[in-house]
Amino acid sequence: MSETRNYFFYALILGFLTMTGPIAIDIFVPIIPTLANDFNVNIGLIELSLTAIFAGNGLGQIIYGTIADRFGRKPVILITLFIYFITTIGAGLAINVETLIFWRFLQGLLMASGRILANAVARDLFESEKLTKLITLVMAICILSSIFSAPLGGYLAENHTWQTVFWFMSIYAAITFLTFLLFFKETISKKDYEALNISALLRNFSSIIANKKFVLNVICGGFVLGGLVAFLNSSSGVLIDVFGVKPSVFGLIYSVVMFGHFLSALAQQKLIDQISPKNLILSSAFLTAFAGMLMLGLILIGISHPVIIIVPMLIFMIGFAALWPQTVAACLQPFPEKAGAAASLQGFIQNSMAAVVSAFLSIFSDGTAIPMGAAIAICGILTLITSTMVIRKSSAK
Repeated sequence: MSETRNYFFYALILGFLTMTGPIAIDIFVPIIPTLANDFNVNIGLIELSLTAIFAGNGLGQIIYGTIADRFGRKPVILITLFIYFITTIGAGLAINVETLIFWRFLQGLLMASGRILANAVARDLFESEKLTKLITLVMAICILSSIFSAPLGGYLAENHTWQTVFWFMSIYAAITFLTFLLFFKETISKKDYEALNISALLRNFSSIIANKKFVLNVICGGFVLGGLVAFLNSSSGVLIDVFGVKPSVFGLIYSVVMFGHFLSALAQQKLIDQISPKNLILSSAFLTAFAGMLMLGLILIGISHPVIIIVPMLIFMIGFAALWPQTVAACLQPFPEKAGAAASLQGFIQNSMAAVVSAFLSIFSDGTAIPMGAAIAICGILTLITSTMVIRKSSAK
């Protein structure tokens, strides 16, 4: 297999793996108001199921990298996909919101393996600019799931029972399992037999967290992820219940936002070679801060139309698509022998930050767009602040 074909094969198969996470979220978002009605609960309680999946995802991230460093990438991918398949069935059979939250937490715990192991495999194979490009391309492929799964969720919410959303998740998990079983070959060159040793694990995490470049990039990426999570958590309630759009229309709106994300991610393949990383990071962070403040401002002056959510979020996602791969690659680059542990620690910190944002919005849900707008604005501003710190740290070397 030529180097180019090899590169695109791994971009495709790793994108397929990372799609598991977005599908578990994006196809679910349009049915949140339907679930609130069916379970006869406040929409904030249903949104807590998203908090649960982010919390489970954060906890899971700390586990899989080190396990994969010890046993290899392929067996961990296959085992987690199989158990994830079981959790999708459990969520589809939930009879109340408490049961749903439990299964969604387990889903998050299992789906965490996707992004962590995809990043670890990428680091096994590539470094420097090729690593950044591969992560960006994997993200672009992964975004395709958001473009199609949200409209599918909206269609299912209007025309079928909410359980069909989870049946779709289970089918996708089964297909992904078979794909990796048949076509993926182990990429780790040398297993770390000390990876699960508690003292060695703590030493690895200590050495990683002591790296200031890692810390600054992981926090910056955590804030920009928090802005995206704020949209995922509350957009369906705002657009469907507050602005009165139909679930199917919401799915299309969601796709427009994610399609902008997809185009921006593809554009980064060229921009990485033409724009310095510092300028790309700063301009992207500025877009996220501007978008958040624009959305909050339009909400506060009383404009009641979906466009006040769509346009700012589209701008935010353009910035996200440019910034996110830069922070991921910067976190992994210093640790070629500890890529799994570094990816795990990065994912744990960032998804924990995302879970806090989700919990905040679930608790303070008030039937308006203000909490969501405020959360996105705050995350955007904090992204801009921390991005300047990242650049200063890089310039100091």
